[in-house]
Amino acid sequence: MRTKKGQVGGHTLSGYAVVWCRDFRLQAVKRRSGRGVPAALVDDTQRQSIVLCCNTLAARSGVGPGIPTVQALARCPQLQVDRPSPAAELVAGRMLLETALGWVPGIEETGPGILTLDLATQAPAQWQESASHLHDRLAALGLEVVVGLGETPALARLAAQAALHGEVDVWHLRREERLEKLDQLPLIVAETGAGLNEKLRLWGLQTLGAFSRLRREEVAARLGDEGVELWLRLTGRIRRPLRLAKLEQLFEAHHDFDYEVSEREPLLFVVQRFLEQLAGRVAQTGRAATAVHFLLTFADGACHAKRLPLPEPTLDPGLLFRLVSGHLEAFEMKAAVVALRLRFEPSDPVASQKTLFGAGLKNRHHYEETLKRLRKIVGSDRIGSPRPIDSHRPGLFEKVPLPAELSDGDSDESGPPVTGSTLRRYPLGFRTSVQLRDGVPLRVESSRVSGIVIASAGPWKSGGDWWHEGQQWERSEWDVELLNHGVFRLVETGREWLLEGYYD
Repeated sequence: MRTKKGQVGGHTLSGYAVVWCRDFRLQAVKRRSGRGVPAALVDDTQRQSIVLCCNTLAARSGVGPGIPTVQALARCPQLQVDRPSPAAELVAGRMLLETALGWVPGIEETGPGILTLDLATQAPAQWQESASHLHDRLAALGLEVVVGLGETPALARLAAQAALHGEVDVWHLRREERLEKLDQLPLIVAETGAGLNEKLRLWGLQTLGAFSRLRREEVAARLGDEGVELWLRLTGRIRRPLRLAKLEQLFEAHHDFDYEVSEREPLLFVVQRFLEQLAGRVAQTGRAATAVHFLLTFADGACHAKRLPLPEPTLDPGLLFRLVSGHLEAFEMKAAVVALRLRFEPSDPVASQKTLFGAGLKNRHHYEETLKRLRKIVGSDRIGSPRPIDSHRPGLFEKVPLPAELSDGDSDESGPPVTGSTLRRYPLGFRTSVQLRDGVPLRVESSRVSGIVIASAGPWKSGGDWWHEGQQWERSEWDVELLNHGVFRLVETGREWLLEGYYD
């Protein structure tokens, strides 16, 4: 049977990866300085200091969680002792998530130092190579992780546990060799309770593969819900939805000044450094910035927050700096600044096809900067976009505010692409002298253009407002081609002729 790409034997291939950072709290603190030496985190808030976690080198010397710190130092005199740091854990967690986002967009933060990735956007042939590449990137950042691959989140977590148990970087639990792989794993890898493990040991079962070969009815009758849940996990019958991580607070930088800042130059210096750092972090995830959130905290307790949208996603540091600095220069600081916070709003990594017709703006960023300058010169109330008034009378428009953000041109309101010539109206019509022959324009003379009519079309007559005294109007329109000049629009109002515009 011929199968589609991404299918095997009629079954759709699905895959998940679990990235597991062993002893995450310890690695967050000792990410750069704790390599190659025994290290441990201790809790000294109680009456007796105890060990919370330790690395492999410390464990080989007899150090383990729960023992007193004094005893740990006696067993391992070279032990480096440190305290947990929530700030370091936050930084390491963000670094872990940002790096993983460079592989796939759908990620769940399952626990501290544990990520579950949906590999639906990745080709199965690339899973192993991409997992190894992710492992190497995190190792370069000082985080030692293992990656487990499986067809369900539960099997991927089991594969990660197998990688930790076997001290390998990547462990792939493939569908076609699942039982053979499970035969290599002891029961402890499945993270089951001690009671269930004791029952299985008494049954003579030593590996997960042997347990998964049992029939479901036998497991349910003798081991209850816990045994059935383990059997379902091992056979790939449990597939839970992921609670995808929210990125609103991920790409953020914050700085508390040691002194009150009253000038803009120090602020701009910090802003430029933050923008470059955030742009590099977002670039690693395959995204771009769609908006910059800007927050200032003042010495009097007041705050100023502003969302600065971008016309289109970008990571150009120069452009982002002009966006933030332009707002900062236009903003009047009434008190000294004590804190600054910047946050990038990332774009959706899923690509979308743009409109097939229409050129659009050549540079949307320059357009936004031009609008800012115009607002400062003439005022925001004088900037807008013309919109035709719902009337039969041609040439009537009203000014409406510009949208807060430019659309991508994908909306249905844009209509079909414009074809043919375009009428360019003059701001004010030019009074014109027109010679007629049998009621048809023969020659046109005006301050704008003069010439002989070689072709004409019309008249098209319209009128309205006859029900309002003194406001009635009527007009006749002609399109005429003047020798060596082009095509123009002529309008007769009953009292005079006007040259209204030209075609191009």
